[in-house]
Amino acid sequence: MSPLTIVYIVTAVIGVATALILAQMATKQAAHAGVNTADRTKKSVYSAADMATAESLKQTIVKEISGAVGSRQQSQEIGTRLSAVLAREIEKKVSQSTGELTRKYETALNEKVKNEEVAWRKYEKVLTDKKRSEAVIRSIAEGLVVVDAYGKVIMMNPAAEKLLGTSKKDKIGKSMMDNLKEEQLVSLTHETPGKEGREIELVSQQDETRKILRASSAVIENENGQTVGMVSVLSDITKQKELDRLKANFVASVSHELRTPLVAIDKSISLILNKNAGEITPTQEQFLTIAARNLNRLSTLVNDLLDLSKLEAGRMDMRRKLAPIASVINESAAGLNNWAKTKSVNLETKIQDGLPEVNIDPDRIIQVLNNLIGNAIKFTPSNGTITVEAKLSEPGSEIEVSVSDTGIGIAKENLQKVFDKFYQVGERVSSDINGTGIGLSIAKEIVELHGGKIWAESADGQGAKFIFSLPAKNNQTV
Repeated sequence: MSPLTIVYIVTAVIGVATALILAQMATKQAAHAGVNTADRTKKSVYSAADMATAESLKQTIVKEISGAVGSRQQSQEIGTRLSAVLAREIEKKVSQSTGELTRKYETALNEKVKNEEVAWRKYEKVLTDKKRSEAVIRSIAEGLVVVDAYGKVIMMNPAAEKLLGTSKKDKIGKSMMDNLKEEQLVSLTHETPGKEGREIELVSQQDETRKILRASSAVIENENGQTVGMVSVLSDITKQKELDRLKANFVASVSHELRTPLVAIDKSISLILNKNAGEITPTQEQFLTIAARNLNRLSTLVNDLLDLSKLEAGRMDMRRKLAPIASVINESAAGLNNWAKTKSVNLETKIQDGLPEVNIDPDRIIQVLNNLIGNAIKFTPSNGTITVEAKLSEPGSEIEVSVSDTGIGIAKENLQKVFDKFYQVGERVSSDINGTGIGLSIAKEIVELHGGKIWAESADGQGAKFIFSLPAKNNQTV
């Protein structure tokens, strides 16, 4: 047999043997690498069965070569050398595969450890933030209640427990209305226009007193805009409501008491001015006229205080009927035109033709106009102009009435404050006739009771414009 043939046979045998032994030993070596990587270079990882397999393979190689080579000694020598070469190659391949598997295993293990560390740090941060948030919630003086989308309580702070007379452990996972125990819900009023939140009235069976809470609520939405719950802030306004009641009663009582002497004084001055009690001198008539004018101002103030107390108590009566807004505006302007002329102020009206009738209390709307036009007269200098305008809004659903003047105007930061009770803007207080600061507040309440709204537009030094809107006839029920 030629040497070339022997080389082909040897190469084939080595290839087969290498594939078989490498597959078997690499698998076992990889398994041991994951279990005990520290000792893999010190201890043999091959079992007796593995060694027996290697010896059997060696004998097979010798047998195959002896069939191709005549001399057994020669075949034995070739087989021994081939086995040695084969063993070294297999060991090299196994070591290479084991190293690669070990590196992959260690990389995966390090990545896992790193991920666990990151997750733990995130968990610690969330836990810290949670504790901080809970500490803040516990320290809030107002009651705080959070419910889920089904109305079940998921959070309640100690202040809410005290206000509602209940315990958090009895409420978590339940509806607010379940098992009120010590407290019984008496009424839950709906939101009032222009006021924040709702008022909850509770009665306690222990002290037999009523407790009034104001609840301001906000909807909680997820990133998709879906409602997932609601948070409510509860404030105890029992004392505030009691003080408001006492104040309203005091104002009403004093106002009624003032009306009687005012009527008597008014009638007496009227009789003297009409000369029913005899002739008076021009000087006496002048002083009596001044007294009558100031008496009218005082009567207006008393009436405003009475109206304010009625509005705050919710007892303002509205006698609504269909009426043309033009006649209401003309009546108010005619009543104030003489006052405007005494100050050399021109009072004009601009009313759009064909305006629909409005469902209003004419007397109350005249009261609103008197307040707005009266203020304009106070703060418009001589030779100035006041314009009262009425028109249909762009959509046609409302009628807008405006009173504009050429007076000293209102600074932008004060526009929202002018409707507050007893508030007077500094630059407008310097008028020759000071007000009480409740006329615009009353006007706002009356307009809102009619389903409309009122606002102011102005620039400092450029006059002021007050506008209020009323729903048109076709949008109302008479």
